[in-house]
Amino acid sequence: MGNIMLLARKPVITIPPTTRIKDAAELMVERKVRRLPVTEPGAKKLMGILRTRDIIDFLGGGEKHQIVRVKFKDNFFAAVNEPVRTIMSQDVTHGTVYMSIIDAAKILLEKGVGGIPILGENEQIEGIVSERDFVSYVPATTGVPVSYHMTRHVVTAEPELSIRDAARRMISWGFRRLPVVRGRELVGIVTSMDILRYFGTGKVFEYMRSQRMDEAMAVSIQEIMARDVLKVAPETDVGEAAALMRERGCGGLPVVSGERLEGMITEHDLLRLLV
Repeated sequence: MGNIMLLARKPVITIPPTTRIKDAAELMVERKVRRLPVTEPGAKKLMGILRTRDIIDFLGGGEKHQIVRVKFKDNFFAAVNEPVRTIMSQDVTHGTVYMSIIDAAKILLEKGVGGIPILGENEQIEGIVSERDFVSYVPATTGVPVSYHMTRHVVTAEPELSIRDAARRMISWGFRRLPVVRGRELVGIVTSMDILRYFGTGKVFEYMRSQRMDEAMAVSIQEIMARDVLKVAPETDVGEAAALMRERGCGGLPVVSGERLEGMITEHDLLRLLV
């Protein structure tokens, strides 16, 4: 398939470590990216990476929320103005400009990460690749149904689940999206980007200013979830599912029979076809 730089996206959207968490979240939503490499000011040397997961964890999903609790005494308004170096991941899985596309795909699978920066000389960032970039390599027709590669035991959410509990569920299980079901009927889907988008709204800003974030986090996910969900049937060809992901820019598709949720097919599942 060739050298990884044929696939890598460049130039790379990066941020300095002094960027406010709030500004980084807004940039992710605006540019529709799930990770931002953090680089030294005035240089491209990689210092860390900020993922949607890190922000969701910080907002209430996991251990990083203790920073808000302890350091800021639950003052979200102050906390989201903290620099990203406070919550970024410093141990960054990365590739090099010399590796092949297949080698990069293997790293994503082996390390269980959704994307990696590609480094050149002196640890300077030259590109970035994610699972989404590999989807275009899946043939239009494979002869293999989605049911063969989908995840059958899906972590779901009920419409009444609070945003806080949805965030915790995502962090606990390591997922970026939760199908929303009533019984086994699919009624929507909520993603980490939906939560970030919610935290950029004026309503939440007022909650932050008045230190009433518990109210903001108690809002149910049916207020922010997507209701018109793109989905596929178990017998859909994997190539067709890949084409839908590529065209609609989504990282996973619920697999349904009628309206009954049977599984999920994700970019990560498709990656296994290439190695």
